[in-house]
Amino acid sequence: MQVHGAEAVLAAFARTPGDVAGARRVARQFADLDEGERSALLWSEDAGARLVAVVLLVQAMRAHPDPELTDEYLAAAKAERFEDTVLVDVAAEELVGAPLVGGSTGPLFALAKSDVSMVRRIAVVATLAFAKQGDAEVPLAIAGRLVRERGATVQSALGWVLRETGKRASEAALVAFLERNGRFLSPAARATATEHLPPAERDRLRA
Repeated sequence: MQVHGAEAVLAAFARTPGDVAGARRVARQFADLDEGERSALLWSEDAGARLVAVVLLVQAMRAHPDPELTDEYLAAAKAERFEDTVLVDVAAEELVGAPLVGGSTGPLFALAKSDVSMVRRIAVVATLAFAKQGDAEVPLAIAGRLVRERGATVQSALGWVLRETGKRASEAALVAFLERNGRFLSPAARATATEHLPPAERDRLRA
């Protein structure tokens, strides 16, 4: 019997190591999967199915930017379907952040207020799209809203995004942010945020 649609995707993914690279290979193979089948994967109980679905959404956004792809992604996140941070880290920048560059950033601040920690992580990771355009203001503003949060879901994203903001947008703005707010970061997040700085500066900000 020939297997079609979501079942075929899962069968193909089962033949990979089960990682992001495997999900990307499968997504390329099933690029023409219809929206209903993709949705079935996204809302599946199977973690691998959700990973492939998120990669398919990113792939679709690259081919034909569409706000409905963002909405589909965020609906699943807000419904607490994302248990693994990789579902945020591979997609939030392109599905959520990039469409907002040059427009209103209000949606990011709304996400930062979510009761769902994975949605708040999306708000943080999405700002990479701004940092990569040389804009430190938006990433640091979102980080400022969430820096006091204790959970690792958000703190680990803060460390990563702050580091990238310092490298790609403004080292001076990052240092000023850390002087004001560094004490609120977890030690691991602070270490990540400062790892690219000159040794003396790094040591001062980690103290």
